[in-house]
This record gives sequence, C-alpha cells and structure tokens, in this order.
Amino acid sequence: MLNITNLSVGYGQSTVINDLSFSVKSEEVLAIMGRNGMGKTTLLKSLIGMLPAKAGSIKLGDQELTGLDSYQRVRSGIAYVPQGRMIFPSLTVIENMQSGTRGAIAPSTWDEI
Repeated sequence: MLNITNLSVGYGQSTVINDLSFSVKSEEVLAIMGRNGMGKTTLLKSLIGMLPAKAGSIKLGDQELTGLDSYQRVRSGIAYVPQGRMIFPSLTVIENMQSGTRGAIAPSTWDEI
C-alpha cells in the first residue's frame, strides 16, 4: 500500500535520509524509531510533502505522491498529526486529527481510529 523506494531527503546541501526503501502493506503497522536527529521527522515531513524529496519515490497504492503538494497527498489518504507544540491545544485529539484531513477520510475510518 505505501511504497518508499530509494528516497533521499535533506535540508539544503545536507542529506538526512539517503536511499531509504521500505513498504507497508494494507493492515500492517510500521514503527519508525531512533534517537533525536536520526531523521524520523524528516521522513514524515517528506511523506506529507512539507519537505521535497531529493530523489526516490513515494507511492500510496498505485499513486505516485512524490511530486504532489501536501493538500493533494491528504486527498490521497496520507496525513500527519504532529505532537507537542505543533498541535492546537484548544482542540480535542480527534479535532486535531481531523484538522489535517478536511474530509478526505471516510467517517467509518474515524470510527476505527
């Protein structure tokens, strides 16, 4: 379902993620773990389009996401809910999650979550 192939991402001339490949099938769960500064947030930012890929491919199903804007990726079904200071403190957990999707996720999916 989610296929990352030879992904390279960084800031300016600095490459943080180099040649990363993995896939996550439907109903699988993948945990990304590591110390601070290891590229976890960089990976998430690249998946949602906040940070452009220098090389590689990000596919959700058969759809190539690499060249799409963030809002187009959300419509495809991929979203990111940040933690800590990046959330809206006056909103509930579900409202924070919904703020990044704008109706792109089916109501039945919210029931599962």
